[in-house]
Amino acid sequence: MSPRVLASFLAVAVAGVVIASCGDQPSPTVASPVAATPVATSASTFIDMLADPSGPLGTLADGPPVVYPPNSQWDPWPPGPPPKAQPGVPVPTDPTTSPTMHIMIESEPVFYSGVPVPLAGCDNHPHTWYYDQVLVNDSGLTLTFAKRTNFFDGRFSSTNSTAFSIRGNGTLRISTRWCSGYSKPHYAQTIFEGRNENGDPITFAGPWVRLLSR
Repeated sequence: MSPRVLASFLAVAVAGVVIASCGDQPSPTVASPVAATPVATSASTFIDMLADPSGPLGTLADGPPVVYPPNSQWDPWPPGPPPKAQPGVPVPTDPTTSPTMHIMIESEPVFYSGVPVPLAGCDNHPHTWYYDQVLVNDSGLTLTFAKRTNFFDGRFSSTNSTAFSIRGNGTLRISTRWCSGYSKPHYAQTIFEGRNENGDPITFAGPWVRLLSR
């Protein structure tokens, strides 16, 4: 083969390699690989450790203690109007029903625990209950809550100003722990206050939670 013919043959071969390399790119008719959008398999979790506001065992006793059968619940149920509060003291409300969000209690009713709650206010409150509040955002908007108010047996217990957000159609879990000086049946509630991403105010009263007797 003459040098001129050989040179022409090599030029064609190199061109073919370049064309083949370009042909390895994804075809326009084939979907390009896309990284999977992260999906939360578990929500962020907060822990609330809360104390019965009625005081240590014996401070309200005006007679012999009442003995309740095991796993008794608050009566009547749903609970009636809350005790009268001093002016300016928060009071609970009926649970909220809304297309914006809902709250699930795991598990409800709540069985007596007895596992100590590591909170200074629980030193004289040996009776305990543990449950989770699962907040479900049913809207496509991010919800941000800057205040949650806790009630025990219809009485104001505490306010928590730790802010948190729940993305659209997302969830968040609050592990809730209560202590009391009394092993009788109780009930609890948390009210959440905040705004959606458009700035519209939201007040959502969680469900009443039954805390069963020892």
